[in-house]
Amino acid sequence: MENKKLSLFALLTAALVIASAPAISANIPAIETTFPTIHREWINLFTTIPALFIIIGIFCSITIERWFGVKRTILVGLFLVAFFGTIPVWYSGSFYVLFLSRCVLGLGIGLFNRLIIQTISSLTRGDTKLKARYLGLESAFEGLGGILMTLSVGRLVKISWQLSFLVYALAIVGFFGILIYFKEPTTLDELQVVTRLTKVPKDLKRKMIGLTILLFMIVSLFIVFNLQVTALLIEKRIGQATQGSDLIACISVGAFLAGNLFGKTYHMIHAKVLPLATLVSGLTLIWISQTSSLLLVMILSGVLGFSFRHIIPFFNHLFTSKGDAETRYGTILIIMAYNLGTTASPFIVKLLSMLHIEKASMILMISGGCFLAIGLLISLLYSRIKQL
Repeated sequence: MENKKLSLFALLTAALVIASAPAISANIPAIETTFPTIHREWINLFTTIPALFIIIGIFCSITIERWFGVKRTILVGLFLVAFFGTIPVWYSGSFYVLFLSRCVLGLGIGLFNRLIIQTISSLTRGDTKLKARYLGLESAFEGLGGILMTLSVGRLVKISWQLSFLVYALAIVGFFGILIYFKEPTTLDELQVVTRLTKVPKDLKRKMIGLTILLFMIVSLFIVFNLQVTALLIEKRIGQATQGSDLIACISVGAFLAGNLFGKTYHMIHAKVLPLATLVSGLTLIWISQTSSLLLVMILSGVLGFSFRHIIPFFNHLFTSKGDAETRYGTILIIMAYNLGTTASPFIVKLLSMLHIEKASMILMISGGCFLAIGLLISLLYSRIKQL
């Protein structure tokens, strides 16, 4: 039991950098100034391109895990995050070199992202309450990492945007946490064999894929806020890049609280978590787009983080409540939806600009309206979600 608790703690320390890619979102204006010849969409992709390579990392991790085991695969991923994430600190002469470093950063996160959720689910199998608690804590630690990193970015960017990338050194904490406290699962080989031999029922696959599409849309709309937050503050003349980082940190604070409370929330309202969280997120985005008070935007950002971070652990819990094959399949679907949604966000902004919708406030209001529409759709599908 003690080894299990230490392993779970180690996995949580590694989770600190899972959601680290958007931490430098507030740097976008400064990076754009440094590279004036680079098209704006490429600059936005600088923030979101890691998400695409996280997906590649997920599929690479399946093979690497089979060869080297869970522990070594996670350690390799954390090393890549710590090394390539901090490259801009000591070299920023070429945008394309930096862009490549962001790709490898995403690859590193992809190597351990799936394994953390999957291993937590395996270690807590048979205890639904404990599982919900630790999946919530995993989300909370992602939020905690976001708080630490975005607040640090907001302060370091005052010195230089390059120095702000030093925040990715936080991966070292997870590296030593896994190295010292994580024990390789003794049933790994058996679980791998069972997973390969067991097929996910087609009917269950269809339901999971349908919900994954909804998750993809939710994430796409949420990440638009991260991309537009600094532009919104400048548009309303209530802040700059530092305040933009503070708002992303407020989201992380809300996310941290949500992760800690998810186990209790799920125990009380079960599948109602999803439609309620989605509707609250939509209303919050619309409210943010209409206010000109920095304090109110900060509070609402916390509410947005709180509601959104009830959605992700809900999907994690829902998709990992079956057998080992379903758990692996569901975990991959969730991570793909999240990261494809993140990658798609700049293109949503681009599409709206092609329709002559360029003001950040209007973009966020439209995103909030779409959130509400998805929330209503989920409400209509509530009975089916409940039966999954």
